Amino acid sequence: MIKVIAFDLDDTLWAVRPTIINAEKRLNDWLTETVPELRYDVTSMRDLRGQVLKTDPSLTNRITEFRRCIIERALLLSEIPPAKATSLSEQAMSIFLTARNEVVFFDGALTALAELSGQYILGALTNGNADIKRLGLDRYFSFSFSAEQVGAPKPANNLFNTALQHTNTEPRQMVYVGDDPINDIDAANGLGLHTVWIRNSAKEKKGDTQPDESIAHVSHLPSAIERLIKRLEA
Repeated sequence: MIKVIAFDLDDTLWAVRPTIINAEKRLNDWLTETVPELRYDVTSMRDLRGQVLKTDPSLTNRITEFRRCIIERALLLSEIPPAKATSLSEQAMSIFLTARNEVVFFDGALTALAELSGQYILGALTNGNADIKRLGLDRYFSFSFSAEQVGAPKPANNLFNTALQHTNTEPRQMVYVGDDPINDIDAANGLGLHTVWIRNSAKEKKGDTQPDESIAHVSHLPSAIERLIKRLEA
């Protein structure tokens, strides 16, 4: 019996690329206006990733703090005093995260969530830093875990195991919905979860396993869950 449906977020419920492009533009505009002496823009800051990671390799799995540290490093290299650099980097991340959570949901996504939330426990498992409260998804989702919270990104088992423990369910009682054949489908299949793949042509790498259901659009999800349930009950 299926009790829980967990979701990837980026590129599953909305397109992430335009979201990040907009957030980085908002960030860059704010930095240009607020810190005119800054010698870097958002693009050139990427050259500082190696320096920052060398100082703290654990930032690889902490994407929000990683970005903040990169901004702080750029500020320090622009001869901004340390205390001010820290404060400005925190303000900058607030600007970025606000814009990062201004998404355009795929058509039918919220309708599908509303329908499914009346029958199942829904939750989010993401490698990103989208916030279900800022997004208004907390009206549908009863839990949300990020890779930063659990210490490792998908395809590691951490996120899935955390969700199973949190909901007190067995793998066969949970469906995982995502767009990535490896990070989402292979990873969840490996633990015995049921899976629904939302086909994404941008994902070039193919997975080693097959989803229980494959759909072209998130709006088709309720029908896919219904088909899966019928097969399990047959």
